[in-house]
Amino acid sequence: MAANAPSDFVEAPWDAPLDVFAYLDDVPNDATMSGLFLASVVKAAHRAKLDLPSARGSYIAFRRYPLREHCQLLAEAAAGIFPDHSMRQGLRRLGRGAPQTLIESMLGRVVFGSAEGPIETIRAMAKSYPLHMSPGTLEITEESPGRVVLAARAIHHFLDSHNVGVFEGVLRHSGAEGGRVTIRSLSRCDADLLCEWQL
Repeated sequence: MAANAPSDFVEAPWDAPLDVFAYLDDVPNDATMSGLFLASVVKAAHRAKLDLPSARGSYIAFRRYPLREHCQLLAEAAAGIFPDHSMRQGLRRLGRGAPQTLIESMLGRVVFGSAEGPIETIRAMAKSYPLHMSPGTLEITEESPGRVVLAARAIHHFLDSHNVGVFEGVLRHSGAEGGRVTIRSLSRCDADLLCEWQL
């Protein structure tokens, strides 16, 4: 494993209660997400033979939909697909599938097509965020062998669970060994993520 995380980076609070309704109330009314990701949540639910009460009949991949709707679908899917896990753990597991969802799209193939190794793959995923959602940015602020720090700002869809899972999935996709993602929370929608892996 790379050098130990600084003391202000910690494991996400996987077993802490999550008030989904309060979370949904805090999502800005004008926040949006590409239909590609809403459709992927519905697809994951269908594979588990689960109907999501809030799902529409279909989603167009690059049409923007309310981010609050995406969060509702994520919460319903996490609870239904992973009933034996905490809500945060369920959201984490759904997040790990985000790289594959993106790669299955034309834009995703372009974004990830030339990315090799953990750092380039993390950078590619970070750059894709503002292409698919609003608001929200991710930027690499520190980079060294086996270690990258991302500044995640204005991320309103379960930053300390789902999005941690996203970058766990990115590390797996990149072929990194011993990948680990820890978090330094600044607010519900702002945090720094520390991605580490073995060299």
